[in-house]
Amino acid sequence: MKRLIMIAAVFAVFLPSLALAHAPNAIHMKYDMERAQLNVTVQHLVNDPWQHFVKEVVVYKNGREVVKKEFDFQTSHRNLTMPPIELSAMDGDALRVVANCSEGGQGEKTITVGGVKKEELEGPMGHDVEK
Repeated sequence: MKRLIMIAAVFAVFLPSLALAHAPNAIHMKYDMERAQLNVTVQHLVNDPWQHFVKEVVVYKNGREVVKKEFDFQTSHRNLTMPPIELSAMDGDALRVVANCSEGGQGEKTITVGGVKKEELEGPMGHDVEK
């Protein structure tokens, strides 16, 4: 019985803090080939951007970690807007961004440099679809 009370007490203490943790709502990213820069904005709605914020953003290129940025606060109550990230990439490279919340949530997004793949433009019979 004591053990059950102890487990219930632990859950009562830790569950409210888990309820406050949430993953970033969305990650907006765009690669600028002319400037060789990745622009990233992480949408993460919070009440106090100094206490609850996006604490880390990691960028992967073709599955390999290439940039890791850590933060002590978020730029607004709605999002974290990062300075442009200098990054050399070519058509077809996969860029993935993973954002971690200071309270425990995580979000991610992947884009392919160079825009839409040819397979995505083709219809079911292999004919090009109008843009």
